[in-house]
Amino acid sequence: MNSLSNEEKEVILDFYFRCGDDERINRGRDLIAANPGAAQLYAGLEDSLRWLDSVKYEPCPDNLVEITVAKLKLAASSEQARLESLLAAEQRKTPHIESQTSTTSRSFWQNFAQVAAIAAVVLIVAGVSLPSLSRMRARAVCQANLMRIGQAVARYANDNNGALPAVPIKAGSSWWKVGYQGEENQSNTRHMWLLVKKGYLDGKDCICPGMKNAARATYGQAELAKYHDFPSRWHISYSFKFTTDNCGKYQKGRETVLLADLNPVFERIFKGEKGMCIPDERTKVLLSKQLLNIMSANHAGRGQNILFGDGSSSFMKTRVVFGDDIYTVRDAEYYSGCEVPSCEEDIFLAP
Repeated sequence: MNSLSNEEKEVILDFYFRCGDDERINRGRDLIAANPGAAQLYAGLEDSLRWLDSVKYEPCPDNLVEITVAKLKLAASSEQARLESLLAAEQRKTPHIESQTSTTSRSFWQNFAQVAAIAAVVLIVAGVSLPSLSRMRARAVCQANLMRIGQAVARYANDNNGALPAVPIKAGSSWWKVGYQGEENQSNTRHMWLLVKKGYLDGKDCICPGMKNAARATYGQAELAKYHDFPSRWHISYSFKFTTDNCGKYQKGRETVLLADLNPVFERIFKGEKGMCIPDERTKVLLSKQLLNIMSANHAGRGQNILFGDGSSSFMKTRVVFGDDIYTVRDAEYYSGCEVPSCEEDIFLAP
């Protein structure tokens, strides 16, 4: 079992609870069939958790909290009375009380054995599922970020005659030079930076906890005044709706996509760790089958959170929304950082 990686353990756990997609379930089945350690872990899960099948499920009462508190108080009172009895017995040293003490000792060890058995089950499951829980937490924090970004966009639009946050970028200009601080607008991230610069959004809300090598995103007044864009790719974890001079008005409907987790197609052009790496005119991206199918790296390639125009967000295991791949321009196979969507229905979140 020690030879299994954490990722393989998570696959087995997902297979046991049948909580993954078909591909992941099949992978778990194949892993158990081929790897003795995986088979041993799966057998351990079955033996430890088989008793769950006999649990009788009952509806949760409305006054569960009150009942629980009352039982805790009763238990505390009972333990206090038992403690006082034991202390009194120690003082009197009577055989009768010693018998009670012996009974109490046996009861204690029986309870201890039961607790130890339950703890063993918890440790088995927790040892496998803690990474999964960490990813679930990252996904939830990310969704909260998107909702705050959506609120910031709505406030900006309300203060600016219904317009989306936007800086002037002409169609055909570069849109992937994240971190470039010159006067020319050459990155689609500058639209979102406008929310941070003008105080509609905290820079920390622009970082997904699942993003590797994410930078510290706290800005003082001097930095806000100095920067024209996020300092680097590692200061912004999300890809915003592609916007040019003809960006139009903010549409509040569910059918509008505003942004999502980082576009995986262009991730490789930003190399290094937290340093400056700005693509230039020599940078090219050719779509491959892999680039057309991978999900955002923010959530280990399992999917991405997407923010819609009505302020809601959803975690989706597909890049296709409303029949369109949100991470590519229609019919474009070769990218040099200046491509534009073919029409209003061509959703493109970049870079």
